[in-house]
Formats: sequence, structure tokens, C-alpha cells
Amino acid sequence: MNIADPISAWMRAVAGLNRSDTGHSNHLDLIGVDMARWSETRRNQTLVPAIAAVVIAALFLVGLRMDVVRMSYASAQAVSLEQELLDEKRNITVQLLRLREPKLLSERAAALGFAKPDRVITLSTRFDFDAAPVGAEPRP
Repeated sequence: MNIADPISAWMRAVAGLNRSDTGHSNHLDLIGVDMARWSETRRNQTLVPAIAAVVIAALFLVGLRMDVVRMSYASAQAVSLEQELLDEKRNITVQLLRLREPKLLSERAAALGFAKPDRVITLSTRFDFDAAPVGAEPRP
């Protein structure tokens, strides 16, 4: 199969060209055939989808840019909220340490009428399961 056959088949599909115009059944002779009208309509037919594709791509990019801007505003708002929460945590920690201060606790206890303790029991944060309970006899 040579290159003329697919081109001939393609040219036969063009409006206004048929086998009676060619004179041969296997070969298409293009000499003297006016192709100007066909190329103008073909150019117009490809221009409309190209413009539509460009407009759709532009709308897609605009939507994507709007999402980027919206996400940047949301990110900035989240960062400011995080900073406010860290400040609040810092203030609560300072207040907790102030409330745990022994001198301040003894003053508040005296103001409320509590008596001064005669002994202090220190509790550890870890619980030892092998140790005997307070007031119990040792294990054998």
C-alpha cells in the first residue's frame, strides 16, 4: 500500500468529490480540484473547539486559583487560632503554678481557717504493685 491510497480515500470523503470526478477507480487525481472552500470550513470547524478548550482551561485555572487563595486564608486563620490557644495554655500553666505555690497555699488555708498540719505525706506519681498497702502487715 502506498501513500496515495490513504490520501485518495480521505479526499473521496471530502464533500463534492466522488468517483465520477476522478475517472479512475483506484487513484484520485487532485489536479484541477478547488480545495479552497473545503479548507475554509475545516479551519472554522477546528477554531470553535479550540476556543472552547481555551475557555474551559481558563475557567479551570481560575477555579484552581480561587481554591489556592481560600486555602491560604484558612491556613492563616488556623495559625492565628493556634497562637491564641498557645497563649491561653501558657496563661493557664502560669495560673496553675501560682495556685500550687506552697506559701500562697498556706496563706489561703489560714485565711479559710485550716489548722497547720503536724505531718506531711508525699505521694509518688508511680504506684508500686509489690509494695504493701499503708497500714497493712508485710507479706511473708
